[in-house]
Amino acid sequence: MTNAGPTVITGNVGVSPGTAITGFPPGIVLGGALHPGDSAATAAHADASTAYADLVADTCGVNLSGMTLGTSPGAVTLAPDVYCFASSAQLTGTLTLSGSGVYIFQIGSTFTSATGASVVLANGATGGNVFWQVGSSATLGTGTALAGTFIAAASVTVTAGTEALGRVFALSGAVTMDTNTLVSPVNQQFIIESTADERSAGLATSNDPNATQTCSVDAPCPQQLDIAFDTLNQQPAILGSPNVIFATNSLDDPDVISQIVITNPCVAATATTFTVISVLNEDNTYYNFFLSGDTGNGINPCLANSGSPATGTYCLGPDNGDCTNQAEFGGFTIYAMPDPSAEYFGTFNSGGSHSTSGSGSDSFTIQTNSDFSVTATLVISSGDLCAAQTTPLFLTSTDPDAINYAQYGNGIGGIIVGDVVAVAVADDLGNVLAVFATDRDANDNALPPGSLYVSGTVISGVCGSGTAFYDKPFTKKIVDVRPRHRLRRHHHRWYMTKYMREFDGRVENREELLPSWFMSSVLDW
Repeated sequence: MTNAGPTVITGNVGVSPGTAITGFPPGIVLGGALHPGDSAATAAHADASTAYADLVADTCGVNLSGMTLGTSPGAVTLAPDVYCFASSAQLTGTLTLSGSGVYIFQIGSTFTSATGASVVLANGATGGNVFWQVGSSATLGTGTALAGTFIAAASVTVTAGTEALGRVFALSGAVTMDTNTLVSPVNQQFIIESTADERSAGLATSNDPNATQTCSVDAPCPQQLDIAFDTLNQQPAILGSPNVIFATNSLDDPDVISQIVITNPCVAATATTFTVISVLNEDNTYYNFFLSGDTGNGINPCLANSGSPATGTYCLGPDNGDCTNQAEFGGFTIYAMPDPSAEYFGTFNSGGSHSTSGSGSDSFTIQTNSDFSVTATLVISSGDLCAAQTTPLFLTSTDPDAINYAQYGNGIGGIIVGDVVAVAVADDLGNVLAVFATDRDANDNALPPGSLYVSGTVISGVCGSGTAFYDKPFTKKIVDVRPRHRLRRHHHRWYMTKYMREFDGRVENREELLPSWFMSSVLDW
C-alpha cells in the first residue's frame, strides 16, 4: 500500500499478506488505523476474497460488453441489477445509478475511468450497495468521482485527485494512491451551518474562558443557524423516539426536528444534479438547502470536511422545496465529521485541548457504534477537575448512573450527532459528568484531524454540582497541523433544547441554581 500527497481516508488501511504501508503521513487516516499484516488485515483480506467470489458467482442480468459506461446509449443511467463485461470496461462522462437496490458490475479483465468521469447516485441509490468486481487491475483516472466497493483480483491505482465514496481492495497486488479522498459509504455525521447570523437561530450564551467573546444571559449573542443529523447508507438515521440524532438551534424547531428528506445524496454538484436537503420544522415550516453547482462550490457533501466544506444556499418558508414565499435566505456550509473513535490525551482547565498525540495528563476514549451510540471512558488525574479532587477519577459511560442520567434508554450513555459527541460518564463513587466533544475550538476554528475540544459539567460528585470544565483540544498520536479556520460560533453547546441552553447558560455564569435543575439531563436532547 503506497500513497503520495495529502490523501484522506475515513476508515482503515491494511496489508495482508505482507506489512508494507508507506505514505502515512502525509496521508491521514480518520476513524480507523493502519493495519500492516495484523489479524484485522488478515481477516479483511479473507472477507474481500469471499466477497469477490460471491460477486463472480452472481448471474449476469444485463450484458454491457463493448459498451462504455457513462457514454454509450443504454449505459448512461442504470437501475439496480447485475451488469457484466466479458473483458475490459471503461467509464467516461457521468454514469447515473438510479433507484434503491444493489448494483453489481462484473468485469472480466481491467477497469479504467477517464479523467473527470463520475458516478452519480440518485433516487435512493447508495454507495454501500454498489460493487465493482474487476478480473485483473483497476485504474481510477485523474480527478474522477466514484462510488462503491472496488475489489480487483490484482492491483488498484487511484490517480491524483480522485474521490470515492466507498472502498478499494487489491487481492494479489498493490493499492497505489495520490492525493485522494476515500470515505466509507455507510455511517456519517453531518453539520449544516449558515454562513451568517440568522434570526431563526435566536440568541446564545457561552462563558467558555477559552472563547474570545463572552455571550452572557444579560448580553446574549446572535448566532448562526445549525442543523446536525446522522445518516445510515446516505439516508437520515434514527435512534430513539423522539430521534436523538437530529439536532438544531432553530427557534422554529425548539424540541425535535420532525423530518429530514435528502434527495440525490453524496453527489458532486452541477447546475442540474445536486443534493437537496429539506427539513420539516415543528411549526410546519421548511428549511430547504440546495447544494447547486450554480450557487455552491460543487463539493460532494459526503466527501467534504471541516477544512473544505460543501457550500450552497438555503431558504426558510412554508413550502417544501420552494423558496417563493421565503422568510429567510442565505448561504450555508455542510460537511461530514469523521468517525472520532480513538483515545485522546490532554489536560482539563489548561486553556488548550485533548489529542491523540500522547501529551496531557487526562485521557478520553471514544468508541462510536453502528447505531450512533457512543461508549466512552474518561480518566482525570488528581486535581485536574477541581482542587477537591485529590485522587484520579476513572469514569465510564456504561456505569449505571451514567446510563440513568443520559436517559437515552437501551443502556446507552452517549451519542454522536453532527460534529458533537455528547456522553454521560460516571463511577461507583457518585461522580457523574456530562461531557461534550467537538472538532472545533471555543472560537469555532476547525481543529486539525485527530483533535477534539472537550468540555462539560459536573452533575454530582467530589467537585460539586454545576462545576464546568474546559480544555485544549485533546489530540491523537498523528496530527495534521495545518491550520484550518471557520467562522466563529458563539454557542458551542447549541445542540441542547431551549430549556437546557438556559440551564447551560446559568451554569456557565455561575448563577445560583435550584436543586431541581439537576434532575433533568443535560444530554436529554
